Amino acid sequence: MIELALVPLQAGGEMPGMEYVLIGRIIALLIGLGVGYWVYKDASNRGNNELLWAIGVGALLALLFPIGVIALIAYIIIRGDVIEEESRTAETTGDDWGSADETTGDDW
Repeated sequence: MIELALVPLQAGGEMPGMEYVLIGRIIALLIGLGVGYWVYKDASNRGNNELLWAIGVGALLALLFPIGVIALIAYIIIRGDVIEEESRTAETTGDDWGSADETTGDDW
């Protein structure tokens, strides 16, 4: 039984199949980047802290896949409602600053 446990140590210093591990890590990194980008776009539409969520979920998926899946599920559960486009543009266009049809006190 001990002979079977020592077989990986007898491979001549190189573990067989390391290229598969490298390919798996690259695929995990690409999945983490893709999901992180999606979370960033989704969180910015919902008014959440998009950078924190994207880095957290993406990094956990790339580094610790099972915990990353749990983080992604947690984000999907607590992400909130989509902010309507009108309310976001109203905040950025400055509707509260006044418009041309409002009187400013200069009626001459």
